[in-house]
Amino acid sequence: MAPSATRDLSSGLSADREQVVADPPDLSHWSENLFFTMYDPAADLGLWAHLGTYPTDWTMWEDWVMVTLPGDGGMLSTRGYHRTPPERRPAGSNLAFECVEPFRRWRITFDGRCLLTPYDELQRRRVSEGVRYPLAFDLAAECVTPVWDSHTSASSASGRGSIRGQSWATDHYQQLLRLTGTVHLPDGAVTFDGVGWRDHSRGPRYGPTGARWGGHAILSGLFPSGRAFGLSRMWAPDGTVTLDAGYMVDGEGTLHHAEVLEVPRLRDIQLAGEPIPMALRSAAGEVALTGETLKSTWITRNHGIAPGLDLTGEASILAEAYARWEWDGEVGYGLCERSEHLHDIPDVRCAPQE
Repeated sequence: MAPSATRDLSSGLSADREQVVADPPDLSHWSENLFFTMYDPAADLGLWAHLGTYPTDWTMWEDWVMVTLPGDGGMLSTRGYHRTPPERRPAGSNLAFECVEPFRRWRITFDGRCLLTPYDELQRRRVSEGVRYPLAFDLAAECVTPVWDSHTSASSASGRGSIRGQSWATDHYQQLLRLTGTVHLPDGAVTFDGVGWRDHSRGPRYGPTGARWGGHAILSGLFPSGRAFGLSRMWAPDGTVTLDAGYMVDGEGTLHHAEVLEVPRLRDIQLAGEPIPMALRSAAGEVALTGETLKSTWITRNHGIAPGLDLTGEASILAEAYARWEWDGEVGYGLCERSEHLHDIPDVRCAPQE
């Protein structure tokens, strides 16, 4: 279901929120980050693309791409750094995002070379340097739901906590998408037709005065009828929930802030097939679903950050997965992003570390 060309998807946010700022405020570690993730179920192809200013060096842009290949093909990944001229931002050395129409249309392009890592290796170690393979894509993103603003939702009667006290940003919104275009993989071009999720964040990012990270869960689901849902739950190391907010989009395209009733925690390190329960309650009703992961990747935060699983030390593990949901017989797809300090959890199941 595509939104009407005249329908307002801004949720009251000003159009300039879609642009990157020209000059940052005088705050330590202040940064700006934009993120797109997308999955084509027919092609079994997932793309994860992140652009952001380096927290301690405002003029340096970091671009980061991870691509989950079809079947057991493994993951392509790369990171780059570039002092991007103002007229090209938001962009890095290989990746660029272009706002074509605020809250309605974006363009995502990439042209570079990536490491190829088998899926089973991602469960045993961080990605290591090796042969790099060509990757390029050019995708048109159509926004299909109203923007969901974390501050507005957390401040509503159904939310709790605040985005203002987070260690990774103090301003954050997100939106669901449909994406089409072409992905040039090492073994040939693939036509992409899938669904996705994007966000835009600003604020101090993991600075010396920021609160230590505990863990989080972010979920989304988009269905052919136009129904959708999403949620974010963040917690401190002691388990205190610092942000809890969600939303549901009904069949008419109206966004309702929702109370988060259940989120899945990261316990199993598996590529696919993990059950992921969620539940929300809003003025549009209550929904409780159990989806499943389709493809997963892992990022280790431990003296730096890198793709792959490393459980040595006090690592925080970020799991990025594409998910399949079924809601009253209707199948949809979305994001399942979670993080945990897995060294603190004795029953985590994963491949042996080497």
